[in-house]
Amino acid sequence: MEAIIYVAHGSRNKAANEKFHSFINEVMKRSEAAIQAYGFLEHAEPSIAEAIEACIEQKARVMTIVPVFLLPGIHANVDIPLLFKKYPDVVFRYSQPLGVEDCMTEILCDRLAVGGFNHGADETVLLVGHGSRVQAAAVQFETLAIVLSRRIGMKVNTAYLTTPVFYHKMVENLLNKKIYILPYLLFSGGYTAKMEKTLRAYREKIILCDPLGFDEKLVPLIQKRASEALVYE
Repeated sequence: MEAIIYVAHGSRNKAANEKFHSFINEVMKRSEAAIQAYGFLEHAEPSIAEAIEACIEQKARVMTIVPVFLLPGIHANVDIPLLFKKYPDVVFRYSQPLGVEDCMTEILCDRLAVGGFNHGADETVLLVGHGSRVQAAAVQFETLAIVLSRRIGMKVNTAYLTTPVFYHKMVENLLNKKIYILPYLLFSGGYTAKMEKTLRAYREKIILCDPLGFDEKLVPLIQKRASEALVYE
C-alpha cells in the first residue's frame, strides 16, 4: 500500500495551523491516493512521526512525503529526511519544496492588487522572505523577484526576516516612494505581527500586503510535487 504525507512547518498561532488543516483537506479531496495524512515539523500536532505511524497502521509501506515549504532550507533538506531513518521497512519518496512556479507570481500579483498597487512611478515593491543558510533558497527567492518584476513591469526589491539584507533596513532606503511589502510566507502569525510592529513608524509610507498564505492556486502545484517525488536514498 502507498500513502502521501503532506508536511508543514507549523506555527505557534493556532489559527494559522487551522488554515493549513483546511487547505490540506482540500488537497486531499482532489487526490486519488487511498491513504493520506499530514504532519507538522514543530509547534503543532500531529507530528510527522505520528503521520508516518498512522499510515503504517493502514499497511502503507511506500510513502510519498511532500514538504509544503516555499523554498529549500535546513528543514526540507535535513530535518525532515532525518526522520526517514527511523523507519527502515518503509520506502520513502520525497518531493521538492514548492519552489518558483507561475502560480506563485499570480498569487503575489493578487496580493498587490488587493493592497491597491497601481504600477505607479511613485510606488515600489519589496518582497520579504524568511532567509536561509541554504544558498539554493536565496537563488530561488531572487529568481522569483525577477519573474515578478517582469510581470508587473518594475523592479522588485528583496529583503529578509532573519538574514541580511533585513527588511526594515531596506524600507529605510525606499522611503522616497510608497512601498508595497509582500511577505513571502505561508504561515501568518509571529513574523507578520513583528513586521507590523517594526514598521509602525512608517505606516503612512507602506502597505503591508497579506502573506502568500495557503492559496487555492497552490493546490495543483502540491499535486504536481507529489507526482514528481523520487525515492529517497
